[in-house]
Amino acid sequence: MPASALSTTALPQLVLELPAETAFLPSAAAAAENAAQAFGLDQPGALRLALAVEEFFAYLCRHAGREEPIRLTLSQGGTFTRADFRFRAGEVSLRALNFAASVDLDSGDDAELGLLVAARTTDRCGLERSGPDVFHLHAEVDRSYPEAEAQSAPQHLAAPLRLEPAPAPGALQHAALLAAGRYPARLRPHSFTRPERFADMIASHQYQALLALDAGGRPAGLICWRGSGRRAVVFSGPYVFDPALAEDAARLLTEGFLARVARTEALCAFSERPTADLPRGWFESLGALTLHGPDGAEPVEQPAYFRHLREDAGAAVWAHPDLFPFLRREYDRLAFSRDLLAAAPTDPARLPAHSLLATTLDRQRGLAILRPLLDGRDFRANLAAHVEAIGEQGLKDILLHLDLSEPWQGALAPILTACGFAPRLLLPHAGDSDILVLQHAPGHS
Repeated sequence: MPASALSTTALPQLVLELPAETAFLPSAAAAAENAAQAFGLDQPGALRLALAVEEFFAYLCRHAGREEPIRLTLSQGGTFTRADFRFRAGEVSLRALNFAASVDLDSGDDAELGLLVAARTTDRCGLERSGPDVFHLHAEVDRSYPEAEAQSAPQHLAAPLRLEPAPAPGALQHAALLAAGRYPARLRPHSFTRPERFADMIASHQYQALLALDAGGRPAGLICWRGSGRRAVVFSGPYVFDPALAEDAARLLTEGFLARVARTEALCAFSERPTADLPRGWFESLGALTLHGPDGAEPVEQPAYFRHLREDAGAAVWAHPDLFPFLRREYDRLAFSRDLLAAAPTDPARLPAHSLLATTLDRQRGLAILRPLLDGRDFRANLAAHVEAIGEQGLKDILLHLDLSEPWQGALAPILTACGFAPRLLLPHAGDSDILVLQHAPGHS
């Protein structure tokens, strides 16, 4: 998360450099367990992270290069603990980390079984490439927070309203519960129903927030945001708690938010889940998604909006020519200067056998988000398996995010179309470049 878009503080971390030898496996696992407890995880959470570190290290002892040690970084993320392995390898196969993965127990491949166990026992796993043969394999385990009941009692607040730029944890928790009681799940972060987690996310700068308070110091509204990619911020809200003061609260919060982020280096602010209280005319439309939600209700058109914070100097993006009509139309409509570069599919002979997708499940919203991490000859079959597996979880809304800075991702368009995905939104500067959001058509196999 870039400091230019969101202020950060240094969080504790522990760094070890270990030879790729199984003799050091107990050292890696013990360091993970001890650091996790020091960083705030309970005993079960610390053991889950230690298990993931053990399985990752055992895998890397077989597959990482031997020219330099494996670097293990254990860090506190505020509300979670993260284990990150930096290693070199010519090629990696991490198919067992896929959400739709299965392992043949009779194959004798203990490494793949171990990766599958690690993926299932942690809250998030992922892979990043920081060089031609340099990878970061990471796992995260969240701290445990109690769920609280949303507050739906009507608020009768007193003018005048004022902005609180540094809200206290108790006020943040109160506001989160009020927002959870007034707004549907599709319009708010899921941490609102675990208000202690939300307050800790603000304290650790995973999010930033502003509160509007009434004359008596009671919460009248809330807006929150975080960094997205290198040069953007993504916000949620504004959430207002008294209909009689809704317009004033929304304007005060939105003005305060824009003034705050305008002092950073962010180029734009956007939201995929703005509320209907967002002041009219202050933002431009990015389009809309059709969301069915978790309860089988009638689908809802959920708009998305953005606003420039400073001049966009332009960029180049990669995409398959099949995407050019959509991209040209949207870039022209949004007045973004972009050079479209044609991305050709990689020769299958040069691809590894197995692909990897990151999967984020938001059960409160009935939503799944997929992000390609590694290309492979099995990408189409892997994507189709993910769609099926997500459907079996009862989630109807499936999105796929493509980072258009990556030629191989832009080249996936024909496969995505064949699997039932169609482009819906462009999120400016939301990744290393713009993010193209594609949505799966329900019922398409």
